[in-house]
Amino acid sequence: MSYILPVVMLLLGVAALVMFGYAGVARGGGNFAFDSMYFYVSGEMWEDGSTPYDPASFKTQMSTIADIQSVSYAYPPNSAPFSLAMSVGSISMGQLIIGAINLASILGILAFVHHAIRLTPSVADAAAQNLRVAEIVTWAVVIGNPFTAHVVWMGQTTLFSAAFLLGSWLFATKRLDLVAGVLLGISAIKPQLVFLVGFWFLMDRRWTLIAASAVTVVVMSGWPLWVNGLEGSWVAWVRSLIDYQDGTYNTLAFKHVFGIRSLLAGQGILIPSTLPVAIVAVVILYRYRQSYDAVWLIGPLLAISVLLIYAHDYDLAPLAIMTFPLLMASRGKPLALVSIILLAMVIYFPQRIWERLDMADLARSREVALLLMLTIYLVICRTAQRASRLEPAS
Repeated sequence: MSYILPVVMLLLGVAALVMFGYAGVARGGGNFAFDSMYFYVSGEMWEDGSTPYDPASFKTQMSTIADIQSVSYAYPPNSAPFSLAMSVGSISMGQLIIGAINLASILGILAFVHHAIRLTPSVADAAAQNLRVAEIVTWAVVIGNPFTAHVVWMGQTTLFSAAFLLGSWLFATKRLDLVAGVLLGISAIKPQLVFLVGFWFLMDRRWTLIAASAVTVVVMSGWPLWVNGLEGSWVAWVRSLIDYQDGTYNTLAFKHVFGIRSLLAGQGILIPSTLPVAIVAVVILYRYRQSYDAVWLIGPLLAISVLLIYAHDYDLAPLAIMTFPLLMASRGKPLALVSIILLAMVIYFPQRIWERLDMADLARSREVALLLMLTIYLVICRTAQRASRLEPAS
Protein backbone atom coordinates (compact mmCIF):
# COMPACT_ATOMS: atom_id res chain seq x y z
CA MET A 1 0.00 0.00 0.00
CA SER A 2 1.41 3.37 -1.03
CA TYR A 3 2.15 6.14 1.46
CA ILE A 4 1.44 8.87 -1.09
CA LEU A 5 -2.29 9.35 -0.42
CA PRO A 6 -2.00 9.19 3.41
CA VAL A 7 0.89 11.69 3.40
CA VAL A 8 -1.08 14.03 1.10
CA MET A 9 -4.03 13.76 3.51
CA LEU A 10 -1.74 14.57 6.43
CA LEU A 11 -0.31 17.63 4.66
CA LEU A 12 -3.80 18.83 3.76
CA GLY A 13 -4.84 18.33 7.39
CA VAL A 14 -1.93 20.44 8.62
CA ALA A 15 -2.75 23.11 6.03
CA ALA A 16 -6.41 23.15 7.14
CA LEU A 17 -5.40 23.52 10.80
CA VAL A 18 -3.05 26.41 10.02
CA MET A 19 -5.52 28.17 7.73
CA PHE A 20 -8.77 27.72 9.62
CA GLY A 21 -7.48 27.18 13.16
CA TYR A 22 -4.61 29.65 13.52
CA ALA A 23 -4.89 32.11 10.60
CA GLY A 24 -8.68 32.42 10.80
CA VAL A 25 -9.33 32.07 7.07
CA ALA A 26 -13.07 32.30 6.27
CA ARG A 27 -13.90 33.07 9.91
CA GLY A 28 -15.76 36.23 9.02
CA GLY A 29 -14.05 38.45 11.57
CA GLY A 30 -13.53 37.99 15.28
CA ASN A 31 -10.36 37.54 17.30
CA PHE A 32 -8.19 34.47 17.67
CA ALA A 33 -8.80 32.50 20.89
CA PHE A 34 -11.68 34.73 21.99
CA ASP A 35 -12.99 32.08 24.41
CA SER A 36 -9.68 32.14 26.25
CA MET A 37 -10.81 35.48 27.69
CA TYR A 38 -12.95 33.51 30.13
CA PHE A 39 -9.79 32.06 31.62
CA TYR A 40 -7.95 35.35 31.51
CA VAL A 41 -10.70 37.21 33.38
CA SER A 42 -11.34 34.39 35.89
CA GLY A 43 -7.60 34.30 36.60
CA GLU A 44 -7.57 38.05 37.20
CA MET A 45 -10.51 37.73 39.58
CA TRP A 46 -8.93 34.88 41.53
CA GLU A 47 -5.69 36.84 41.77
CA ASP A 48 -7.67 39.72 43.27
CA GLY A 49 -9.31 37.43 45.80
CA SER A 50 -12.79 37.59 44.25
CA THR A 51 -14.74 34.78 42.57
CA PRO A 52 -15.71 34.29 38.91
CA TYR A 53 -18.79 32.37 40.06
CA ASP A 54 -20.79 35.52 40.76
CA PRO A 55 -22.47 35.80 37.31
CA ALA A 56 -23.13 39.56 37.50
CA SER A 57 -19.60 40.37 38.68
CA PHE A 58 -17.98 38.06 36.12
CA LYS A 59 -19.99 39.48 33.22
CA THR A 60 -19.05 42.99 34.30
CA GLN A 61 -15.37 42.09 34.39
CA MET A 62 -15.60 40.39 30.98
CA SER A 63 -17.11 43.55 29.54
CA THR A 64 -14.58 45.82 31.24
CA ILE A 65 -11.40 43.80 30.65
CA ALA A 66 -12.12 41.94 27.41
CA ASP A 67 -14.99 43.95 25.91
CA ILE A 68 -17.07 40.77 25.59
CA GLN A 69 -20.75 40.33 26.45
CA SER A 70 -20.34 36.96 28.10
CA VAL A 71 -22.23 34.18 29.79
CA SER A 72 -21.30 32.89 33.24
CA TYR A 73 -17.99 31.18 33.98
CA ALA A 74 -18.75 27.46 33.65
CA TYR A 75 -15.42 25.78 34.35
CA PRO A 76 -15.06 24.14 37.78
CA PRO A 77 -12.70 25.44 40.51
CA ASN A 78 -10.00 22.95 39.48
CA SER A 79 -9.56 25.11 36.36
CA ALA A 80 -7.87 27.73 38.55
CA PRO A 81 -4.24 26.80 37.65
CA PHE A 82 -5.15 27.06 33.97
CA SER A 83 -6.82 30.45 34.50
CA LEU A 84 -3.99 31.81 36.64
CA ALA A 85 -1.44 30.73 34.02
CA MET A 86 -3.47 32.40 31.26
CA SER A 87 -3.60 35.71 33.15
CA VAL A 88 0.09 36.09 33.98
CA GLY A 89 0.62 38.66 31.21
CA SER A 90 -1.39 40.59 28.69
CA ILE A 91 -4.47 39.41 26.82
CA SER A 92 -2.33 38.90 23.71
CA MET A 93 0.07 36.71 25.68
CA GLY A 94 -2.87 34.68 26.97
CA GLN A 95 -4.02 34.09 23.41
CA LEU A 96 -0.54 32.92 22.43
CA ILE A 97 -0.44 30.61 25.45
CA ILE A 98 -3.74 28.91 24.59
CA GLY A 99 -2.65 28.59 20.96
CA ALA A 100 0.55 26.84 22.05
CA ILE A 101 -1.34 24.66 24.55
CA ASN A 102 -3.76 23.48 21.88
CA LEU A 103 -0.89 22.67 19.52
CA ALA A 104 0.80 20.63 22.25
CA SER A 105 -2.54 18.93 22.96
CA ILE A 106 -2.90 17.90 19.31
CA LEU A 107 0.59 16.41 19.44
CA GLY A 108 -0.40 14.59 22.63
CA ILE A 109 -3.44 13.06 20.91
CA LEU A 110 -1.23 11.95 18.01
CA ALA A 111 1.15 10.37 20.52
CA PHE A 112 -1.78 8.48 22.04
CA VAL A 113 -2.66 7.05 18.63
CA HIS A 114 0.95 6.02 18.03
CA HIS A 115 1.34 4.22 21.37
CA ALA A 116 -2.17 2.76 21.40
CA ILE A 117 -1.47 0.90 18.16
CA ARG A 118 1.21 -1.09 19.98
CA LEU A 119 -1.38 -2.10 22.58
CA THR A 120 -3.88 -3.44 20.03
CA PRO A 121 -3.83 -7.26 19.99
CA SER A 122 -6.35 -7.55 17.17
CA VAL A 123 -3.92 -6.03 14.64
CA ALA A 124 -0.90 -8.10 15.66
CA ASP A 125 -1.09 -9.99 12.36
CA ALA A 126 -1.39 -6.85 10.20
CA ALA A 127 1.43 -5.80 7.92
CA ALA A 128 3.58 -3.03 9.35
CA GLN A 129 2.98 -0.87 6.27
CA ASN A 130 -0.80 -1.18 6.65
CA LEU A 131 -0.56 -0.14 10.29
CA ARG A 132 1.57 2.85 9.38
CA VAL A 133 -0.83 3.94 6.63
CA ALA A 134 -3.81 3.68 9.01
CA GLU A 135 -1.87 5.65 11.62
CA ILE A 136 -1.03 8.47 9.19
CA VAL A 137 -4.65 8.66 8.00
CA THR A 138 -5.79 8.84 11.64
CA TRP A 139 -3.31 11.64 12.30
CA ALA A 140 -4.66 13.46 9.24
CA VAL A 141 -8.24 13.21 10.52
CA VAL A 142 -7.25 14.31 14.05
CA ILE A 143 -5.36 17.34 12.73
CA GLY A 144 -7.52 18.28 9.77
CA ASN A 145 -11.09 17.78 10.96
CA PRO A 146 -13.01 21.08 11.24
CA PHE A 147 -13.76 20.65 14.94
CA THR A 148 -10.05 20.64 15.78
CA ALA A 149 -9.61 23.91 13.89
CA HIS A 150 -12.69 25.33 15.61
CA VAL A 151 -11.32 24.50 19.08
CA VAL A 152 -8.01 26.15 18.19
CA TRP A 153 -9.61 29.27 16.74
CA MET A 154 -11.96 29.70 19.70
CA GLY A 155 -9.27 29.02 22.28
CA GLN A 156 -11.36 26.24 23.79
CA THR A 157 -10.09 23.46 26.10
CA THR A 158 -11.54 20.34 24.47
CA LEU A 159 -8.17 19.29 23.02
CA PHE A 160 -6.34 20.05 26.28
CA SER A 161 -8.77 17.97 28.33
CA ALA A 162 -8.88 15.18 25.74
CA ALA A 163 -5.08 14.91 25.55
CA PHE A 164 -4.81 14.33 29.31
CA LEU A 165 -7.85 12.04 29.29
CA LEU A 166 -6.35 9.88 26.53
CA GLY A 167 -3.05 9.84 28.39
CA SER A 168 -4.88 8.66 31.49
CA TRP A 169 -6.57 5.88 29.53
CA LEU A 170 -3.28 4.80 27.97
CA PHE A 171 -1.49 4.59 31.32
CA ALA A 172 -4.50 2.82 32.86
CA THR A 173 -4.27 0.21 30.10
CA LYS A 174 -0.64 -0.29 31.16
CA ARG A 175 -1.75 -0.58 34.82
CA LEU A 176 0.13 2.59 35.81
CA ASP A 177 -2.78 3.77 37.92
CA LEU A 178 -1.10 6.54 39.89
CA VAL A 179 -0.01 8.38 36.74
CA ALA A 180 -3.35 7.64 35.09
CA GLY A 181 -5.20 9.13 38.07
CA VAL A 182 -3.19 12.36 38.05
CA LEU A 183 -3.82 12.80 34.32
CA LEU A 184 -7.52 12.08 34.78
CA GLY A 185 -7.68 14.73 37.49
CA ILE A 186 -6.05 17.32 35.22
CA SER A 187 -8.44 16.49 32.37
CA ALA A 188 -11.40 17.08 34.70
CA ILE A 189 -11.39 20.82 33.98
CA LYS A 190 -13.96 19.72 31.38
CA PRO A 191 -16.02 17.39 33.59
CA GLN A 192 -18.68 16.46 31.02
CA LEU A 193 -15.95 14.91 28.88
CA VAL A 194 -14.44 12.99 31.78
CA PHE A 195 -17.44 11.82 33.79
CA LEU A 196 -18.15 8.52 32.04
CA VAL A 197 -14.47 7.58 31.97
CA GLY A 198 -14.31 8.12 35.73
CA PHE A 199 -17.45 5.99 36.10
CA TRP A 200 -15.77 3.26 34.03
CA PHE A 201 -12.74 3.23 36.33
CA LEU A 202 -15.10 3.09 39.32
CA MET A 203 -16.77 -0.04 37.88
CA ASP A 204 -13.30 -1.42 37.21
CA ARG A 205 -12.40 -0.92 40.89
CA ARG A 206 -9.31 1.12 40.10
CA TRP A 207 -9.16 2.60 43.58
CA THR A 208 -5.61 3.99 43.35
CA LEU A 209 -6.46 5.70 40.09
CA ILE A 210 -9.68 7.21 41.47
CA ALA A 211 -7.97 8.38 44.65
CA ALA A 212 -5.12 9.99 42.70
CA SER A 213 -7.64 11.72 40.46
CA ALA A 214 -9.63 13.06 43.43
CA VAL A 215 -6.49 14.36 45.14
CA THR A 216 -5.38 16.05 41.91
CA VAL A 217 -8.75 17.80 41.57
CA VAL A 218 -8.59 19.00 45.20
CA VAL A 219 -5.02 20.26 44.78
CA MET A 220 -5.93 22.10 41.58
CA SER A 221 -8.87 23.65 43.42
CA GLY A 222 -6.60 24.78 46.25
CA TRP A 223 -6.52 28.50 45.49
CA PRO A 224 -10.31 28.94 45.03
CA LEU A 225 -10.91 26.90 48.18
CA TRP A 226 -8.42 29.05 50.10
CA VAL A 227 -9.71 32.38 48.79
CA ASN A 228 -13.44 31.68 48.43
CA GLY A 229 -14.07 28.65 50.63
CA LEU A 230 -16.22 25.67 49.65
CA GLU A 231 -19.35 27.82 49.35
CA GLY A 232 -17.67 30.40 47.11
CA SER A 233 -16.00 27.82 44.89
CA TRP A 234 -17.63 24.43 44.29
CA VAL A 235 -21.12 25.31 45.55
CA ALA A 236 -21.07 28.63 43.68
CA TRP A 237 -19.88 26.82 40.53
CA VAL A 238 -22.98 24.62 40.55
CA ARG A 239 -25.18 27.71 40.78
CA SER A 240 -23.20 29.39 38.01
CA LEU A 241 -23.84 26.41 35.71
CA ILE A 242 -27.57 27.07 35.84
CA ASP A 243 -27.05 30.63 34.62
CA TYR A 244 -24.55 29.39 31.99
CA GLN A 245 -27.00 26.92 30.45
CA ASP A 246 -29.58 29.68 30.12
CA GLY A 247 -27.18 31.61 27.88
CA THR A 248 -28.08 31.95 24.19
CA TYR A 249 -25.13 29.85 23.00
CA ASN A 250 -25.73 27.03 25.49
CA THR A 251 -29.45 26.27 25.33
CA LEU A 252 -30.36 22.82 24.07
CA ALA A 253 -31.80 24.08 20.79
CA PHE A 254 -28.78 26.21 19.87
CA LYS A 255 -27.25 25.08 16.58
CA HIS A 256 -23.76 24.40 18.01
CA VAL A 257 -24.97 22.41 21.03
CA PHE A 258 -24.61 18.71 20.28
CA GLY A 259 -26.36 15.56 21.44
CA ILE A 260 -29.59 13.59 21.31
CA ARG A 261 -31.43 16.05 23.58
CA SER A 262 -30.29 18.96 21.43
CA LEU A 263 -31.34 17.16 18.25
CA LEU A 264 -34.83 16.60 19.65
CA ALA A 265 -35.06 20.10 21.13
CA GLY A 266 -34.38 21.50 17.68
CA GLN A 267 -37.55 19.72 16.57
CA GLY A 268 -39.52 21.09 19.52
CA ILE A 269 -39.31 17.85 21.52
CA LEU A 270 -38.04 18.33 25.07
CA ILE A 271 -36.97 15.28 27.04
CA PRO A 272 -35.39 14.87 30.50
CA SER A 273 -31.68 14.39 31.04
CA THR A 274 -30.25 11.42 29.15
CA LEU A 275 -27.51 10.92 31.76
CA PRO A 276 -29.19 7.74 33.09
CA VAL A 277 -29.23 6.36 29.54
CA ALA A 278 -25.52 7.19 29.20
CA ILE A 279 -24.74 5.33 32.43
CA VAL A 280 -26.72 2.28 31.32
CA ALA A 281 -24.93 2.34 27.95
CA VAL A 282 -21.53 2.41 29.68
CA VAL A 283 -22.53 -0.44 32.02
CA ILE A 284 -23.49 -2.54 28.98
CA LEU A 285 -20.25 -1.64 27.18
CA TYR A 286 -18.29 -2.55 30.31
CA ARG A 287 -20.08 -5.90 30.45
CA TYR A 288 -18.80 -6.74 26.95
CA ARG A 289 -15.43 -4.99 27.22
CA GLN A 290 -13.42 -8.18 26.72
CA SER A 291 -14.80 -8.36 23.19
CA TYR A 292 -12.91 -5.20 22.20
CA ASP A 293 -9.35 -3.92 22.23
CA ALA A 294 -9.23 -2.15 25.59
CA VAL A 295 -7.04 0.75 24.55
CA TRP A 296 -9.55 1.95 21.94
CA LEU A 297 -12.68 1.73 24.12
CA ILE A 298 -12.08 5.35 25.08
CA GLY A 299 -13.51 6.24 21.64
CA PRO A 300 -16.99 4.76 22.26
CA LEU A 301 -16.97 6.27 25.76
CA LEU A 302 -16.36 9.73 24.30
CA ALA A 303 -19.06 9.15 21.68
CA ILE A 304 -21.59 8.22 24.37
CA SER A 305 -20.56 11.30 26.35
CA VAL A 306 -21.16 13.80 23.55
CA LEU A 307 -24.38 12.09 22.47
CA LEU A 308 -25.99 11.69 25.88
CA ILE A 309 -24.51 14.14 28.38
CA TYR A 310 -23.82 17.70 27.18
CA ALA A 311 -21.51 18.95 24.47
CA HIS A 312 -20.94 21.54 21.79
CA ASP A 313 -20.14 20.38 18.27
CA TYR A 314 -16.44 21.19 18.64
CA ASP A 315 -16.25 18.58 21.43
CA LEU A 316 -16.30 15.97 18.66
CA ALA A 317 -12.68 16.81 17.81
CA PRO A 318 -11.00 14.02 19.84
CA LEU A 319 -13.41 11.37 18.51
CA ALA A 320 -11.21 11.34 15.40
CA ILE A 321 -9.04 8.75 17.20
CA MET A 322 -11.74 6.20 16.31
CA THR A 323 -10.44 6.36 12.74
CA PHE A 324 -7.68 3.82 13.38
CA PRO A 325 -9.73 0.95 14.87
CA LEU A 326 -12.50 1.54 12.33
CA LEU A 327 -10.06 1.42 9.40
CA MET A 328 -8.38 -1.73 10.65
CA ALA A 329 -11.68 -3.48 11.44
CA SER A 330 -13.09 -2.64 7.99
CA ARG A 331 -10.30 -4.47 6.16
CA GLY A 332 -11.95 -6.80 3.65
CA LYS A 333 -15.36 -5.20 4.36
CA PRO A 334 -15.91 -2.68 1.54
CA LEU A 335 -19.51 -1.93 2.53
CA ALA A 336 -18.44 -1.09 6.09
CA LEU A 337 -15.58 1.08 4.83
CA VAL A 338 -17.82 3.03 2.45
CA SER A 339 -20.38 3.50 5.24
CA ILE A 340 -17.68 4.82 7.59
CA ILE A 341 -16.43 7.30 4.98
CA LEU A 342 -19.94 8.55 4.18
CA LEU A 343 -20.83 8.98 7.86
CA ALA A 344 -17.55 10.82 8.48
CA MET A 345 -18.41 13.18 5.63
CA VAL A 346 -21.79 13.91 7.26
CA ILE A 347 -20.19 14.51 10.68
CA TYR A 348 -17.46 16.77 9.35
CA PHE A 349 -19.42 18.63 6.66
CA PRO A 350 -19.19 22.34 7.56
CA GLN A 351 -22.39 23.68 9.08
CA ARG A 352 -21.95 27.08 7.45
CA ILE A 353 -22.27 25.47 4.01
CA TRP A 354 -25.60 23.91 4.98
CA GLU A 355 -26.69 27.35 6.17
CA ARG A 356 -25.66 29.03 2.92
CA LEU A 357 -27.65 26.41 1.01
CA ASP A 358 -30.64 27.22 3.24
CA MET A 359 -30.51 23.64 4.56
CA ALA A 360 -29.36 24.33 8.11
CA ASP A 361 -31.55 21.57 9.57
CA LEU A 362 -29.42 18.96 7.78
CA ALA A 363 -26.52 19.88 10.07
CA ARG A 364 -28.44 18.13 12.85
CA SER A 365 -27.91 14.87 10.96
CA ARG A 366 -24.48 14.75 12.64
CA GLU A 367 -25.98 13.25 15.80
CA VAL A 368 -27.62 10.50 13.77
CA ALA A 369 -24.39 9.93 11.83
CA LEU A 370 -22.33 9.62 15.02
CA LEU A 371 -24.87 7.22 16.51
CA LEU A 372 -24.61 5.08 13.38
CA MET A 373 -20.80 5.33 13.46
CA LEU A 374 -20.81 4.14 17.07
CA THR A 375 -23.07 1.24 16.08
CA ILE A 376 -20.72 0.24 13.27
CA TYR A 377 -17.79 0.41 15.68
CA LEU A 378 -19.51 -1.87 18.18
CA VAL A 379 -20.33 -4.37 15.43
CA ILE A 380 -17.14 -4.58 13.37
CA CYS A 381 -14.54 -3.92 16.08
CA ARG A 382 -15.50 -6.93 18.17
CA THR A 383 -12.58 -9.26 18.69
CA ALA A 384 -11.95 -12.54 20.44
CA GLN A 385 -8.78 -11.14 22.05
CA ARG A 386 -9.57 -11.65 25.74
CA ALA A 387 -6.05 -10.49 26.60
CA SER A 388 -7.00 -6.95 25.67
CA ARG A 389 -9.40 -6.44 28.59
CA LEU A 390 -8.80 -4.14 31.52
CA GLU A 391 -8.88 -6.64 34.37
CA PRO A 392 -10.52 -5.41 37.57
CA ALA A 393 -8.18 -4.92 40.51
CA SER A 394 -8.35 -7.58 43.16
